[in-house]
Amino acid sequence: MATDSRRVLVIDDEAVLRSLFRDMLSACGYEVDVAEDGAAGLARFRQQRYEAVITDLLMPGMNGLEVAAALRTIDADVPVILLTGSAPALTAGRARESGVTVLLHKPIALADLKSAIDTATAADRR
Repeated sequence: MATDSRRVLVIDDEAVLRSLFRDMLSACGYEVDVAEDGAAGLARFRQQRYEAVITDLLMPGMNGLEVAAALRTIDADVPVILLTGSAPALTAGRARESGVTVLLHKPIALADLKSAIDTATAADRR
């Protein structure tokens, strides 16, 4: 499925984080769309294809693992970067099972987020 190069989708229930990620990634040259929850993110994804999707783990409604699994039913190849403020050992294994490409722990530095996108999309292109 064709994607728009340099376009990413950020799904997070915290408005401040959505705005921060949008500003940070836009400054790096990405076109950034945001969604406030999993359902809204999936709706955006159905309308527009993305180079990568960044989603928070803990959100009301659908959590990030559920979002990743749902994204896989739409596009099995899209890189999904999961953000979490908690780090239970179970999360990494469950993330892989749900189709997460990269798992990042908050707080996240811009360089780490950009590196995760680059790594995830490079793996997707192989």
